[in-house]
Amino acid sequence: MRVSEFPPFRPHRLLRSAHLQTVLGATFKGNCRVDNATRRIVDLHDGDRLVVHDDQPGDWLRGDRIAILIHGLCGSHRSPGVSRTAAKLNQQGIRTIRVDMRGSGASSGVSRSHLHGGNYWDANSIIDAVHQLSPNSKISLVGFSLGGNIVLKTIGIWGSNPHAQIDAALVVSPPIDLIHCSWHLRQHGNRLYESYFVKQLQNQLRHRRKRVSNLVESEMTRFPTRLVHWDDQFTAPCWGYRNAHDYYRDASSASNLMDVQVPTLLVTAMDDPVVPFKMYADHPMSNSIKIVATEHGGHLGFFGRRGEDPDRHWLDWRICEWCQSLESSSSESASSGISEFCH
Repeated sequence: MRVSEFPPFRPHRLLRSAHLQTVLGATFKGNCRVDNATRRIVDLHDGDRLVVHDDQPGDWLRGDRIAILIHGLCGSHRSPGVSRTAAKLNQQGIRTIRVDMRGSGASSGVSRSHLHGGNYWDANSIIDAVHQLSPNSKISLVGFSLGGNIVLKTIGIWGSNPHAQIDAALVVSPPIDLIHCSWHLRQHGNRLYESYFVKQLQNQLRHRRKRVSNLVESEMTRFPTRLVHWDDQFTAPCWGYRNAHDYYRDASSASNLMDVQVPTLLVTAMDDPVVPFKMYADHPMSNSIKIVATEHGGHLGFFGRRGEDPDRHWLDWRICEWCQSLESSSSESASSGISEFCH
């Protein structure tokens, strides 16, 4: 799908507020089928493990397309946008792999370590594991929020030597500059989101401390109430960084964007209250990255008017159409290749 073909996003008439769009996007699941995915363990480079959820449509054949979906901070394979999009892709015959990053979802009791916002090592391990499931399948990467930063970090580090089966990526509202985003969340109007993230991280760690033996820990004794302090006292030392600033700088994908050669679509809203839109203009990007920016939509919201799509979830349908366009392009390329070979 060409960027110019993207239909405009028209918000629900009562939901033009970026905050309402964001809250609804984080809480409203919509029509998702019963989760019957196959759970698979992925072994990671440092001996740790995580869980992915494999949804294979009944008519899917070995060699057909696979989409890997990566959630954001405090999310999981059950996050509304992730689960809805996977269900729609499955209906279109596309196999989906929904990832639970370290410490998240089903990985919370499996991983010893924790979520790292730029963990391209784990992304590579996941891609390699999925590739082994069906070596001839083309693979699409879809990252939501922090998962989008991980996708961009990964394909940026690949540079001119991308994984042969990855033919495209789509990222939604990725926080490409974690230093900027951390500052943004500390501003008065955005403290609600910061408080939400910190509360979720606190509950997650309490739960994991009871379940996981040999959990990677820091010397943090009291739970901070600010995200930057959490990352300074917990995330950074758990991953060997000096402080939060050191971690944010290394995990951000901003410095890798000029090296991206995988065709990539970046979808975001200009009124996003969590990941500021103006941040994207501060960092040069490869010509392989195309941006679609809507006036409204909030952070992972995009709850639209009735009748524009089969349901109100505008973003879900754009991801599905994008995946279908990749299939059409692959088919045309294959036909062209056969024709040239025959001549």
